Amino acid sequence: MPDNLTPQEFALQKQKNQQNDLRNLLMATLLEARGEGEEGMFAVARSIHNRKNLIGSGQVPAYTFMPNSKNKKPSYTDIITHKDQYKVYDGQKEVFKRQKSKITQEDVNIGVRALEIALNDKLAKQYIKDKGLDDRTYDAVNFRGKDAKFDASQQTGKFVVGNHIFNLSGSPFADKYKNK
Repeated sequence: MPDNLTPQEFALQKQKNQQNDLRNLLMATLLEARGEGEEGMFAVARSIHNRKNLIGSGQVPAYTFMPNSKNKKPSYTDIITHKDQYKVYDGQKEVFKRQKSKITQEDVNIGVRALEIALNDKLAKQYIKDKGLDDRTYDAVNFRGKDAKFDASQQTGKFVVGNHIFNLSGSPFADKYKNK
């Protein structure tokens, strides 16, 4: 704890940072997939969550998903804002990119629900089953728009949810789905 903060101030600052981190995850999810409904937003949020967990647990080095990074405990914000990782974030201006249409309260409500499910492993498994989503959605770590240029590094275990092609490239769980 920094010397200049009381325990209460430190706890408040930590809580504020966590709220900001979740707000950024929600914003990235909305901007990336709000036109795809709850299922698309869930899949996007889950893949970002999986990256964070795999790096944070030490199962993969940070540079697997964050080139040149040595950050062993990244936040969602660290992952989203890392150079050239998500097209909805402008790294030069350090802001989320403006969209053609405004985000509505309904979009936010659906996005919040998608995040609540995506960040809870038990709920995520059940959601995938109930919605008939591809089982690989649970462990996906990457996604690209259907219109993205071919990238040989993004071909392991690929599948589609909404307007995105998800994959397991870089995931230690890819072998689990070899027969898919």
